[in-house]
Amino acid sequence: MDTGWDKTGRVHAVALHLRIVEGQVWIEWDGTERGITENLLDLGVAKEDIVLGFIRPEQRQFTDFSAV
Repeated sequence: MDTGWDKTGRVHAVALHLRIVEGQVWIEWDGTERGITENLLDLGVAKEDIVLGFIRPEQRQFTDFSAV
């Protein structure tokens, strides 16, 4: 999260939003440069335990990740 002040006023920006739901990692927003998904995979989190929450539910079946 980026918070503080700049020339125009208050800054409040969320760079990353993750949730753990029933043992799965839901990626709700990923504004990181590399992508948190790659980090999770590198750490050994299985693709079926990752939900790309920022993708419409009916489109998730076309990804390599959980289609919950």
